[in-house]
Amino acid sequence: MRLGDPSMRWTSPASTDIVRDVDGSYLNISDNEFRRRIRVAYARLAVCDLCPRRCRARRLAGAVGACGVALKPRVFVWNVHRGEEPPVSGTRGSGTVFLSGCNLSCCYCQNYPLSQLRHGREIPVDDLADALMRLQMKGVHNINFVTPSHQIPQILAGLYRARAKGLHIPVVYNTSSYDDPETLKLLDGVVDIYLADLRYTSEDAGLALSGISDYVAVAQSALMEMHRQVGDITVDAQGRYVPRGVIVRYLILPRHTDMADAVFGFVRDRLSPQTCVSVMTQYFPAYKAHRRSFGVYRKVTEREFDAVMKAWDSSGLKNGWVQEPDDNGEA
Repeated sequence: MRLGDPSMRWTSPASTDIVRDVDGSYLNISDNEFRRRIRVAYARLAVCDLCPRRCRARRLAGAVGACGVALKPRVFVWNVHRGEEPPVSGTRGSGTVFLSGCNLSCCYCQNYPLSQLRHGREIPVDDLADALMRLQMKGVHNINFVTPSHQIPQILAGLYRARAKGLHIPVVYNTSSYDDPETLKLLDGVVDIYLADLRYTSEDAGLALSGISDYVAVAQSALMEMHRQVGDITVDAQGRYVPRGVIVRYLILPRHTDMADAVFGFVRDRLSPQTCVSVMTQYFPAYKAHRRSFGVYRKVTEREFDAVMKAWDSSGLKNGWVQEPDDNGEA
């Protein structure tokens, strides 16, 4: 699992398989505890303080929060996705649920039709549970909730009902990491893999590019809570990934590679030198990022990619993956 070879493209099929799913190994909390957490989560929607924005919207009464979502689950699409990191996509793909809305306002969001424009539709919780079961029937390794921070009550309710129908595969929480640590505690024993960004190590950059003044402090606290719950990705005696642990994603942004040292240093010092890091080179100027005022109006250059790889080499981190730069010299 060593990162450092730019030719190792994690979007290709995994060379290492994932431990086969075993009934009863996942969603392994009691019915009473599951129902308690669902009640606690929904209660926080009354005057919403579910995420760090604490917008106070009365979502239980049908008001829309700062995230663009009210009470019912709001979903864009669900499908089998094979482009995640090897412990997530494996050989059979990840059952990905793309949720609508977001609690950030990233000027460069590549999923902006669903996150910023809020495309998607409200569905009943039972329909969400049925969608999870259909994904499991397709043979996926896991259920993967993308942009989940503002829909945790709905996710918990959907998982609870799906478990009653026979859902038994791991759960992935695919997040920007702008998460409230107390809310994340409701997911302890429910989420198996946290696929979590560390976007910035500068609050000024977070404010300029994502409209949030406290991203760094919040995300670092959230990542420490995630790591407390699930630890690091490991492999078994047969060399298969065990589907439990944190994967920290770092998206290289143009003109912001000076943050790489601090990103890798935080992971090493506050999580673990064994924590898997996924270095992502897929940036392109989507949504509003073409505006020169944001300063991220182009792709990442080969020089910027090399600077991040140099930071990696000196970081002392052990495990992870990196996306291969484009042949045209851009990452």
